[in-house]
Formats: sequence, structure tokens, C-alpha cells
Amino acid sequence: MAYYQHTSSYGSGFSMSKCVKALIIINAGVFVLISLLPRFPWFFIFGLVPRFIFSKLMLWQPVTYLFIHANLWHLVINMLMLWFFGPAIEDSWGTKKFLSYYFFTGIGAALCSFITAMGSPVPVIGASGAIFGLLVAYAMMFPDTVILIFFFFPMRIRQAVIVMAVINLLGAISSTGGGIAYFAHLGGGLFGYLYFKSERLRFFLSALDIGYFRRYRQKQKEKRRTTQKKSDKEEVDAILDKISKQGMKSLSFREKDILKRESKRYKQ
Repeated sequence: MAYYQHTSSYGSGFSMSKCVKALIIINAGVFVLISLLPRFPWFFIFGLVPRFIFSKLMLWQPVTYLFIHANLWHLVINMLMLWFFGPAIEDSWGTKKFLSYYFFTGIGAALCSFITAMGSPVPVIGASGAIFGLLVAYAMMFPDTVILIFFFFPMRIRQAVIVMAVINLLGAISSTGGGIAYFAHLGGGLFGYLYFKSERLRFFLSALDIGYFRRYRQKQKEKRRTTQKKSDKEEVDAILDKISKQGMKSLSFREKDILKRESKRYKQ
């Protein structure tokens, strides 16, 4: 991933938003843990190893690889990019939407890496794919923002993202390795672009929101409660009708218990 410097008043500048702060802390914490336990095979278990995803059913890797970084420089660059561009997007969208987009582009980057290197035993690691997705989002939301690409050349972010996409594409085509996951970068940017261009995709992602399912479950509970109340009322009405015709002595133990329970509920 190339290096950028924010030079515009768009967005939230260098402030730290809730989700961005949490992501930086988690990434830094994981890096410290890796440094303390260097003999543990972190890269092959939690990195994205295309050969292992299905052959060894390591289905968690398209998510966990986002938090694994090769070295301090790799971590610092990605976290700086997250800090520079993430807060403005999170402020505009809210934490839940920002986080779902972050993982959507990160997993999209993993998918592109997997498709282009299915049998590879080489781990793909780092948040660069999701970061490139954030750059695309920032370019779509604040297209006139001027940044210093490579810290020297001023350019509007929309043009800068296109330049970086071309550089990554050329790198992927003529790849000599170098430890750079070009297809992950391109995949994160591609999925970010598709997100903005597809209303159906945005609706689908919003439906995956945990809050959505929580609200759905609550509605289902209320529906069942309403149905139960209606059923209880009908049963009580039938018991009262039986009493008026045959008297209290005609009631079974169950019917008496129902009347007793309902009378206590109404007293509350």
C-alpha cells in the first residue's frame, strides 16, 4: 500500500472515532502478542492461506488475516491510513455501517486473493485490502479532498485512488513477488466500488446488521406474545361461558388453574 498524507479540511481530520480506535488497539494488541510468541505459527493459522481455507477448513482466515501484520512498519502504515481516512467515514455512516463495510471490503480482498491463488501455501496478511476499500469510500464521499501521494505529490483523492489501483494492477500482472498482496488491494477497492454502485448490495449488508436481527427477534417475540394473549383470552371466555351455563363445579382442575393464573395477572 502506498503512503498518503491528508491535507484537507474534509471529514474529521486527525480525530479518533470509536470504531477506528478499537481496530487500531486490536491490531496493535495482536502484533504485540505475535512478538511475544514468535514460535507460534500465527501466519499459517490466522493469516489467509488459500490452500488451507477449504482443504483444512480454516474458514476463519478471511477475517482473522486482517489483524495479522508482518512487521512494525507494515502495521504502522496500515494503522496510519486507517487513522487518516477512517474517522470521517465513521462519523458520516455511524459505527455499525462503518464496521460492516470494513469487513465487507476486507473479506472481498480475501476472496480475490483466494481466487487468484487457490493452491498457494503462502499466507496473505494485513489490513491493506480493507484499507484500500476505505480509500475508495473516502474518494466517493469526499472526492475533492487533496492528499499528498507518497508524501510529496498533491492530488485529489479520487485521482490518487485510480493511480494506486493502476499501480497495483501493473504490480499484479508483472508480479515478481516482493511480499505485496496486489490482488488483495485491488479486491478491497473493487468490493468498495461495488458497494457504492449497488443499492441491493447495500441493502443486503444492512440486513446483516446484528441490530437488524435483534429487532427482528424482538418483533417475533412480540408477535408470539400477542398471539398467546389472544389465545388465552379466547380460552378464558370459553371457561366463563361454561360457568354461566353449568356453574363452577363443572370446571376441570386445568380450567380452574387458568382462571386463577389470569386473575393474578390482571391484578398485577
